[in-house]
Amino acid sequence: MVETDVLIVGSGPAGTSAALFLSTLGIPNIMVTKYRWTANTPRAHITNQRTMEIFRDLGIEDQVLAEATPHHLIGDTVFCTSMAGEEIGRILA
Repeated sequence: MVETDVLIVGSGPAGTSAALFLSTLGIPNIMVTKYRWTANTPRAHITNQRTMEIFRDLGIEDQVLAEATPHHLIGDTVFCTSMAGEEIGRILA
């Protein structure tokens, strides 16, 4: 038997953020996931300004920036009608 104040189901961006925020506030929590490992590749390619503000508030901004992909390797954001469909537009990421 395991007891916790908060059970977080899923280790994606929302679950991981919830665990980090709760831990920062000193609230006991356990995060469970259906996988036995964490991803070895990034799950986000572009991080918006508000997310970086949250990382700064949590004290992990420098770590996030150190692990980030250099901007020149990011590429473009492409808008298409489908995965292999007509390209509607493209913007620098």
